[in-house]
Amino acid sequence: MRGQVNGLRFSITHDELVAVFGAECVSRSDRREAEEFEFSGPTLEFLCTVGLPSMPKAEVAAPGGECLLWDPDEARENGREQHGETRGWVVLGNMPGSTLALDPVTGVVHGSHDDFETHMPLHSDVSSLAYTIHAVKRSLPEIAVAAGQGERDEIIDGLQRFIAERDPLPFADEDSEWNGAFDEIVMGMWT
Repeated sequence: MRGQVNGLRFSITHDELVAVFGAECVSRSDRREAEEFEFSGPTLEFLCTVGLPSMPKAEVAAPGGECLLWDPDEARENGREQHGETRGWVVLGNMPGSTLALDPVTGVVHGSHDDFETHMPLHSDVSSLAYTIHAVKRSLPEIAVAAGQGERDEIIDGLQRFIAERDPLPFADEDSEWNGAFDEIVMGMWT
């Protein structure tokens, strides 16, 4: 997990995700559909070969079918302006307080509380999103049996440090979805 792997922040395999989430909760993109969304390079490879895990409170999926954040025809029909930079973004799913979308040009995962009128970068790439969800799920049993608040804090602080060393975005903004999620995890709301 040190440094970037093929331009991505984290190295994780499809088999590792399936071992924790089960095959039914790990989705991969169809290569042709992903290319139609203009994914390329490491992002394309990750979405098609590794995929994205999903769990309650982090319901995400690898893009496929109709997942554009802004359908150009629908936006015109409804008189809605497409926000310039978000125009080609693809919806990945939801967390309790945010919709997550992936910019196929930069590979950055963004979150928004308000239909992308405003948004913040949450992950430098899809490997960071997948790894963070994987690490949280893998840690929940240990957190559930932790002796008390201090022990839960230690587990979460270590996990947060490990992720932030490789990708600071999930915790860079105090209003980030992940800062709130990690507070909930410490309080036992995800176990």
